[in-house]
Amino acid sequence: MISIGLSGNVSTRITNEQGEGHPQISRLALHVVLAVTVIKGIVLGLIILLLRNVWGYAYSNETEVVRYIAIMMPLLATSNFIDGLSVFYQVL
Repeated sequence: MISIGLSGNVSTRITNEQGEGHPQISRLALHVVLAVTVIKGIVLGLIILLLRNVWGYAYSNETEVVRYIAIMMPLLATSNFIDGLSVFYQVL
């Protein structure tokens, strides 16, 4: 949901700056959102990967379930990172 909020905000900002004739400022806004999105994806991905072995205990006490959830966490981290980059497809 963070990416959707960023997408809406940067779209409005870029449109306003383009309308006022400031292409450099609109380009800067796009680069700032790119940096924020990548940093958010990396931080969230690291949190998911570091907690992958304990995350499953929120759902079950069975070690088999916890192990399966730990196996799926890298896929979730990758999916979350790629989904965060979708903000640029909505802006462009």
